[in-house]
Amino acid sequence: MKFILFLKSKTFWLNAGLALAFFILLGLSANWILKGVTSHSEVAVVPDLSGMTIEEAQAVLEGEALLAEVMDSSLYFAKLEPGTVVDQYPMPGATAKAGRTVQLTINRRRAGKVALPLLVERTLQRAELDLTSRGLRVGRITYVPDLAEGLVLQVSAGGVVLAEGSQIRKGTAVDLVVGKRSGPPTHAVPNLLGMRFGEAKAILQLSGLRIEWVEGDTSNADLVVHLQLPEDSKGSFVTHKDGVVRVWIGEEHLLQANDEQ
Repeated sequence: MKFILFLKSKTFWLNAGLALAFFILLGLSANWILKGVTSHSEVAVVPDLSGMTIEEAQAVLEGEALLAEVMDSSLYFAKLEPGTVVDQYPMPGATAKAGRTVQLTINRRRAGKVALPLLVERTLQRAELDLTSRGLRVGRITYVPDLAEGLVLQVSAGGVVLAEGSQIRKGTAVDLVVGKRSGPPTHAVPNLLGMRFGEAKAILQLSGLRIEWVEGDTSNADLVVHLQLPEDSKGSFVTHKDGVVRVWIGEEHLLQANDEQ
């Protein structure tokens, strides 16, 4: 009976009201503290940073209470300004809480280098494919009379002759010299086997042809031509004016070994 009377008393309702007010105030205070700690109340929209320098991107992000971090700068796009943002995460338009780090990918200031693939004695079509697949460009194509029609004879860039494995920057224009037959053959290839390099070169010049040294020490007077391509045509016309004859220089025993074969 006393308990029922207590529930009806002003003292009970006063205490109940004060307790309810206390818990409400406690809940609101905890919520405010949690928001202050986690910054859940501060949300920013990630801006589009494409094309900005790292300094410009950092300034824009600071204005949105966001941070910048460069994650990658190994990519190179020739059509984009060096040192500018080419990709970002989170993407533009996404929401992020204050203090979030935006990861940036920066366009390299210079293209990286790649190894030049084997191009000599490859078809022009294959050479073009190999160059473009490595981020290189096909430059000037020059055709010269040669039996190896359609094959690459020489590779250069900026006037410098290059060999397989040469380190060259992506985007570089690579010039190619390609063999091409023009009309019926007009010149015969003489026999150069057993000749020293200087003698072989002089004979070819008199024949209207050019020599290309492939292997061996041309300064060693004891070494002779032990292999040539094209071979001796025995008076038959097999090439054109300024056609190239490739020679390999070595000791005489190599020449004898070739004869026995």
